[in-house]
Amino acid sequence: MVRLITGAGGMMGSHLYETLKYLNCDVLPTFYNSTLDPRETITQEMKMLNVLHYEHVKKVLGEIKPDVIYHLAAQSRPDVSFKDPALTIQTNVIGTTNLLQACAELGLKLLFINASSSAVYGDIDWSNPPDENSSCHPLSPYGTSKLSQEHIVKNFNQMHGIPYVNVRIFNCTGPRKINDFVSDVCRRVVNKEFPLKVGNLDGLRSIVDVRDLVRGLVLCENIKNETINLGSDVSHKIGDVLKIIAGDTPYEIDDSLLRPTDEPIILGNINKAKDLLGWKQEIALEQTITDTLDYWRTL
Repeated sequence: MVRLITGAGGMMGSHLYETLKYLNCDVLPTFYNSTLDPRETITQEMKMLNVLHYEHVKKVLGEIKPDVIYHLAAQSRPDVSFKDPALTIQTNVIGTTNLLQACAELGLKLLFINASSSAVYGDIDWSNPPDENSSCHPLSPYGTSKLSQEHIVKNFNQMHGIPYVNVRIFNCTGPRKINDFVSDVCRRVVNKEFPLKVGNLDGLRSIVDVRDLVRGLVLCENIKNETINLGSDVSHKIGDVLKIIAGDTPYEIDDSLLRPTDEPIILGNINKAKDLLGWKQEIALEQTITDTLDYWRTL
């Protein structure tokens, strides 16, 4: 079986690439704009692929004829989506459509594993952690783009019989991550950027290690035509996470890090993942933080 990864130049995609290589899989990692630290060299092993260039997408898929596509390429930051909603919608919705249209025109009946997000849930009562049948009311253009992406994936299944898994990924971090709370605070602590600049510390978040998450993505090859939550079923107050990372290091609230809208709680129901995949979080948050601090120290 041949696997193709889009967005392999990101934290999750690069870890997925390494995992599939470790499993001796035939895998082609592709990326366009890497979101890794510029000092990372892993993208040198990857092929360039812009999902917005349809003819190139079709050419690559026609040459490779993958059996599985892990579609991770995206504008994946909610904060950026508030500033540039058009880029977010174009990249996430049109890019996904281009991949699926190319698969349809080439007659590929591959498994399309689509990286969606917990951001699709949005404005709901988070005191009752949502499962895959819960209502979706996204609060950001990013969340809206991911919900649209899910529907396009389902449309191509209905129109062309392309099997899929829509994976709703909850807050995920670890080594190689940039531009999220855990990784950025770890980096600033290592670089002694004091006082630490932080945003909203009152939110409750589930946080899953990227290595656990990738293990769940690979297990998704065993199911089809499903939507599934992958994340931690334990929530942490962001202020408490700060204390685990930085102890009593001085900090200050930076208004530029506050979002126009922000869910007070993000915590998902992952019972379906436990039942269908036999998957659950195994790496504790403290271990993730230790490994992320070590990553920044040794990069």
